[in-house]
Amino acid sequence: MFPTNILILLMVTNLALGSILDLAPGSDLNTAPGSANKRTFSISFRKNTFIKDGEPYRYISGSMHYFRVPRQYWRERLEKMRVAGLTCVQTYVEWSSHQPNPEETIFKDNLDIEEFLQAAADTGLDVILRPGPYIDAERDLGGLPSWILKNKNINLRTNDPGFMKPVEAWYKILFKKINKYLYKNGGPIIMIQVENEYGSYGAQTGFCEKEYLENLRDLTRGLVGDDVVLFTTDGNSLDLVKCGKIDQVYATVDFGPGANVTQAFHVQRTIEPRGPLVNSEFYPGWLDHWGHQHSKVGSDEVDKTLDEMLRVEANVNIYMFHGGTSFGLSAGSNSDPFLVTPTSYDYDAPISESGDVGEKFWRIRTRIQSYQSVPPVPPTFRNESQKGDYGTIPMRYIWPVFNLFRKYGVHESPVSFEDLRQNNGFLLYETQVSGLFSDPAGLNIPGIRDRAYVYINSRYSSRFVGVLSRGENILSLPLQPRDGDLIRVLVENQGRICFGPDLRDRKGIIGNVTLGGKILKNWKISGLTFTEKTVQALEKLISENLRNGGTRRQVQDQDLNTSQGRMSVWAAMFQLQSNSISQEPLDTFVELPGWHKGIIIVNGFVLGRYWPAVGPQMTLYLPGTLLKPYPEWNRISILEQDRLTCLPYCNIRFRTSSNIDGPTPFQ
Repeated sequence: MFPTNILILLMVTNLALGSILDLAPGSDLNTAPGSANKRTFSISFRKNTFIKDGEPYRYISGSMHYFRVPRQYWRERLEKMRVAGLTCVQTYVEWSSHQPNPEETIFKDNLDIEEFLQAAADTGLDVILRPGPYIDAERDLGGLPSWILKNKNINLRTNDPGFMKPVEAWYKILFKKINKYLYKNGGPIIMIQVENEYGSYGAQTGFCEKEYLENLRDLTRGLVGDDVVLFTTDGNSLDLVKCGKIDQVYATVDFGPGANVTQAFHVQRTIEPRGPLVNSEFYPGWLDHWGHQHSKVGSDEVDKTLDEMLRVEANVNIYMFHGGTSFGLSAGSNSDPFLVTPTSYDYDAPISESGDVGEKFWRIRTRIQSYQSVPPVPPTFRNESQKGDYGTIPMRYIWPVFNLFRKYGVHESPVSFEDLRQNNGFLLYETQVSGLFSDPAGLNIPGIRDRAYVYINSRYSSRFVGVLSRGENILSLPLQPRDGDLIRVLVENQGRICFGPDLRDRKGIIGNVTLGGKILKNWKISGLTFTEKTVQALEKLISENLRNGGTRRQVQDQDLNTSQGRMSVWAAMFQLQSNSISQEPLDTFVELPGWHKGIIIVNGFVLGRYWPAVGPQMTLYLPGTLLKPYPEWNRISILEQDRLTCLPYCNIRFRTSSNIDGPTPFQ
């Protein structure tokens, strides 16, 4: 244990040592003095601080991911961060979103990183950039593109050419785009991270590849120059920081409320005896998993630890200050055990998923104000925005899901999503069995990734027979097959693992499938993915069906025989209620009473996954930016994967409040 006064004494001692060491060439990182004509940002080891334009600088920052917040709201959320007293915003860059395939690079709409950087600068916030290439962030494959896994033998986060060549190509595109936003070039970017918490990966895999980090450092240096501060981030364990530390890159730590601040910074001081104290990820909340209780962190804990850090003049980044939403199917999963993260990334952050603020926000502002000046609160500032109560919408049954699948042909053995270059969604595996089997015969699929619905089709009937689940470690089912029956296995990709040694997480059926001990072969495979192109095609079919069949009908017996109340498509057209006339559509929340598990699409935008059957997320945040004002028509489509308790009539409700803290099986 190291009391705060001893830590301060260590800092004073380091000042004396630093005054001698600063006489040596290269003793500071990027220490050119500021001038009226040249913007500089550097580290002074002599003064144990950052130096911005020749003056000592301590940042208080917050994380916000541009890809998790509607573009139209970027400035408003950044302005709220500035009102809280923050001087900086930290963001990841997600490679997978910008390059969904090797031939396509996207920098538009919610991925317009230039607009985000400019908005930060206009708001008066500096930017700490974390380009990865691996980011974690509870994203699919930790932000790495899934197409990179087509190489079955690839070693991620290493010097493997199969990994580093695509990284180098991506970095050249990215930094060419954003170099003008570096602080030295007149922009807001003051620091750039090299990799992300690599020490944890090294500790879990048992191998710290320093040469990989050094090559990534050199690649970054070659693209931004030698006069930009580079840093690493690792947990406040000496082994983790040692593994992630490389020369010419400043090592920082991360820890949350309730940690021993003195002890945590002592870890950083052991590796970096001089320089600024930095907590690059201070957690005001935490992530969630489907089926497990919503994470909450009290304002008192956050305030107390923040005070302890600011008292010793530490630099702090609050992760997350505004969590946002994992729109689409971008949320990842964690392993050991396998747990899936929900659509909401609210994180119990000071700014909520929908941009509202509460006690935690104001406590942080008050604490910062006790150490430095903060901007005044604008007279137009509101804790909560108005939300839309758009009532109940009746949903119409359209057709079974299987009608929508694209055919991939016949394969002797099951192949993965990655083999077929399908990023997300579902794969349907079908094979006809022959001969006699024991009664019952065990269907075993040990390589299920991640959740599967099993059906038997015979000449007499189509039967749903059960669910297999990687998360629940349920990988086999007893069946009663007959000669000639068709076995159908519909596999859902629930999000690739985003953290830990099992990062190379391929989806679908990995390996053989056996029935009664016999390996099944000759699989006809088809898939449903949710790219922009396929969603447009799906929405066109749904729109035509709605025009031809009206907006409401009871589900008929023949529909239930086809879909078994599972894996079905529903849709509705609706106008916003009359109280929204003459105003822009408001944010709202979608509630799904009687629905089980599935995906929601609003006006062609994949809003995300729902799973109220296990919680804790019971509503989905729907930004008003996705809705059309009265008298235009909106379309909502639902792909329901499981059984419904709302039959024969199923509705959704729009409400003005969020519920991401519902009951779960594991309270």
